[in-house]
Amino acid sequence: MGLRQAASVRAAQLPPDLRLRPGVPADRPAFLRGILREKLNPLALDPSRFTVAERGSGEHARVLGFGQIKPLGQQALELSTLIVDEAERGNGVGSALIASLAAQAGDTPLYLTTLATTAALYKRHGFEEIARGDAPPLLQLEYLIGLGVAWLVTRQRLVLMRRVGNSAAAQQQLGEQAAGSGGKGR
Repeated sequence: MGLRQAASVRAAQLPPDLRLRPGVPADRPAFLRGILREKLNPLALDPSRFTVAERGSGEHARVLGFGQIKPLGQQALELSTLIVDEAERGNGVGSALIASLAAQAGDTPLYLTTLATTAALYKRHGFEEIARGDAPPLLQLEYLIGLGVAWLVTRQRLVLMRRVGNSAAAQQQLGEQAAGSGGKGR
């Protein structure tokens, strides 16, 4: 299963001046800084799996956020490491990244683990909360390890989620719903 590079998101869904692009090796320091700042897992930083949201171009480009898709065995993917600069949260950057990453997954099941406080953002993009036993084995293991870490670091509950309705029509409908909600969220 080959992952497609950053799929295009309709221009109408992108906030003004926002550009999405595939991650490159030069992004690695920005990824690491964001991941450590947000107290996320710094392992598996393959820049080619990332999509980057930025404003500006060339040496004036400013990274506003990023996220990645990681394989979970042969039949599933994980949306992981979604980080948006604090000053840009609520401006549609996270929604644009989620839409792009979900489009890259196509019809392949897409899972994620998130904090309970950010689950609503993913629900607006077609994810639903699932029981641990409904997740692929590798994600179940990550979830079990993450439970204690998340509680110690954030005092929040972890949630497992799966994206439903990866068809093109469902993606368009979800994109319209997200755009109608103002793209608020992480």
